[in-house]
Formats: sequence, structure tokens, C-alpha cells
Amino acid sequence: MSELEKKLKDLGRKTMFNISDEEMDALIEEYNVFMNHVKAIDLIDTQGVEPMAFPYDIETTYLRDDEQTHTISREDALKNAKVVQDNQIKVPKVVG
Repeated sequence: MSELEKKLKDLGRKTMFNISDEEMDALIEEYNVFMNHVKAIDLIDTQGVEPMAFPYDIETTYLRDDEQTHTISREDALKNAKVVQDNQIKVPKVVG
């Protein structure tokens, strides 16, 4: 077993993927393609390029401002609730 196969098997085990021997050849091929892409990206000169949070300089000017239009009272909001506790709607627990 090559060093790369050991590395991929170990990574598969750590991420709970069982990599069979039949899948290993295809996985190594995909790994080599991926690493060639990484090498190509490494060749790009990024000196003086400011890091970006998003790949585009687009401002979100199409969003509207939030404006309060119609509000209802707390009593009206709670009057149809099945169970109210401490001025809040009580719902069943859904997370363990």
C-alpha cells in the first residue's frame, strides 16, 4: 500500500467514509486531478491583491429599508395561541 493510499484511507476513516480497495484507484485519480488544480492556483501571483469576503464587489442596493407599517398588540398576537406562558407562545420542545 502506497503512502498516498494510507493517507486517503486514514482521512476516510476520520471522516467516517469506508473506502474500499475497488474505489481506491478512482479516488487516487481524482486526488491527483484536484492537486493539479491546486498547483495551478498556486502559480497565480496574488501579491498586492486585497483579500475579499465575497468574489464580487456588488452592493446590495436593491433591498428596501425596513419600515414599521402595521403592528398588532401583544394580546392580539397571543389570543389564538394554545398555550401562553410569561407573555410568550409555548411550543413543544423539538430539539433533543
